[in-house]
Amino acid sequence: MTAGRHLDVGGIRTFVLEAGEGPTMVLLHGSGPAIDAHVTWHRVMPVLARRFHVIAPDQLGFGKTDLAADGRYRDRLERTPHVIATLDALKVRNAVLVGHSEGGFVALRIAIERPDLVDRLVVVTSGGAAPALGDDADAAWMTASLEAYDYDAQTRDEESFIASRFRDRPRDDRLEAVVRAGYRLAEGTGKLDQFRKRPVTGASLAAYARLQEEHLFPYLGDIAGPCLLVWAAGDRTVPVERGLKLMRMLPRADLHVFRHAGHMVMHDRADDFARLVTSWCLDTSPSDYDGSLGSAGRGTKASFTNDSTSSLHPLQATRMEKSTDNG
Repeated sequence: MTAGRHLDVGGIRTFVLEAGEGPTMVLLHGSGPAIDAHVTWHRVMPVLARRFHVIAPDQLGFGKTDLAADGRYRDRLERTPHVIATLDALKVRNAVLVGHSEGGFVALRIAIERPDLVDRLVVVTSGGAAPALGDDADAAWMTASLEAYDYDAQTRDEESFIASRFRDRPRDDRLEAVVRAGYRLAEGTGKLDQFRKRPVTGASLAAYARLQEEHLFPYLGDIAGPCLLVWAAGDRTVPVERGLKLMRMLPRADLHVFRHAGHMVMHDRADDFARLVTSWCLDTSPSDYDGSLGSAGRGTKASFTNDSTSSLHPLQATRMEKSTDNG
């Protein structure tokens, strides 16, 4: 059973969800209006807790965790020290860190700053960690991002927000109830205002990308542990090509792509996501990260899932095979 409690972390009242027993797994949510640990992980946390001691904190300024004392939004780099302090307060060591979206940046940054906290990493559809493509292909995902992160329009009222969450997916009563509760919590605690005051523009997207360019990319080659990248073929804001580029920057990385899924892949493919993460994290067989794929692959590999019944197909890191699935 998932239970929540508050901790005092450096004077910040910090909310943490916990469930299960076993190796420690830390789930790190991303950023956005009404985002928090419960909204992000509620579909997979009970399943993961069957095999792991799962910890899911609300980050600084999100969910039931306090805003910073000055009320100012903290970006993903600025939130990382609070997450580290939370893990220290919980005496976490050698954990699996699973980071979605901006949580992927936080997970990688923790592995750089505090490798003692990390056994292995799972980074999920993370535009906050993945590199740009450096060509005309960037225009497509940047345009999609401007639309996806139009916070002013989305947070005009509750119904506008709900409509934005289900624009590209069928309505789901259970998920809608969770999202509505998250919106009302963020509205009632003043956390929506952080996003209403942060218009997303082409210039702000370029500045956004500089965080990973300066604080992740120079250090990714030093991350010693294995890393699983989980991507979604339907996420227009973080195309698979960006995941492949990130994979090639990590010494011991796998990439797995779910075809029928969007940015919130842990909602769209909850059972498959939990099964993949569980099996990968519990795999103790000798790894094949011996550089056998050559310098281009750096010991990396990728796999692709078409639907919930298909098997995994290993791919070379330097190419993606086209599926015969028509969906």
